[in-house]
Amino acid sequence: MTTPSNWQRKLLLIFLSEKRLNAGKIVKNYDGKSFNEMKTTIITESSCDIEALTDERKSTDLEIHLNNLKYQSLGESELCFYHNTLIILMRRKYKIDKTFAEFEKLWESESDYLLEHLSLRWIVSACDTFIDHSNNSLRAAILMNVITLMNTLRVHETKNFLQLSANAEPKPLLDEKTDILYAGDLPLYDGLTYFRIGTDDSLRNMRKRYNKFQKVDKLATAILLAVFEKLQNNQSAFATLRQLHRDDWSKWWLD
Repeated sequence: MTTPSNWQRKLLLIFLSEKRLNAGKIVKNYDGKSFNEMKTTIITESSCDIEALTDERKSTDLEIHLNNLKYQSLGESELCFYHNTLIILMRRKYKIDKTFAEFEKLWESESDYLLEHLSLRWIVSACDTFIDHSNNSLRAAILMNVITLMNTLRVHETKNFLQLSANAEPKPLLDEKTDILYAGDLPLYDGLTYFRIGTDDSLRNMRKRYNKFQKVDKLATAILLAVFEKLQNNQSAFATLRQLHRDDWSKWWLD
């Protein structure tokens, strides 16, 4: 492994310092603001610098990056934007211990609000943040279930996208295949079977096992269960199977 030279280390430090430039000023904008106050403040265009918007997904300039993010957050509360700002600051390695302590305090105080108002994108980012920075290994292990769940689902959706031609519409469910999966276990590979639609209790049992984590960490379990429930109400593979399910005892979603 090649050891970085002095000039390479200096260049890296300059790059990192640029990515954190004005972070202190940004944090000061929230001094004295309560979580309740931020919940009642809605992000509007007047709070964004429209002229400074850029098409870059990420900018090394922290203020430009956060301004872009704020514009994407129009109509959301300042508390959600504050939450996302804390994550960005930690990604840019700004006072990680202090920033994570504030992030953890926010989740401990406002978990119900955050789970209701944050998008799945930012809930998943929050899980990544806990995994990367929490000293609680059990919490990290529980939240790793969220990351595994979401990445597996995204891989599945990406595979479906790649297998469709450019102008193809999503195919309707085929009755003959539906009947086969209703009838019994159909081999998949390596001893696995396809989901036996209508009666399979695998997802119900998975949810029950998720619930057992409540005894270990209520916050992490609440996040995991909230993400799992959101997937039942979006256009996901879980929602498709829910639509076809017949057995009330083995349902895995909340009414």
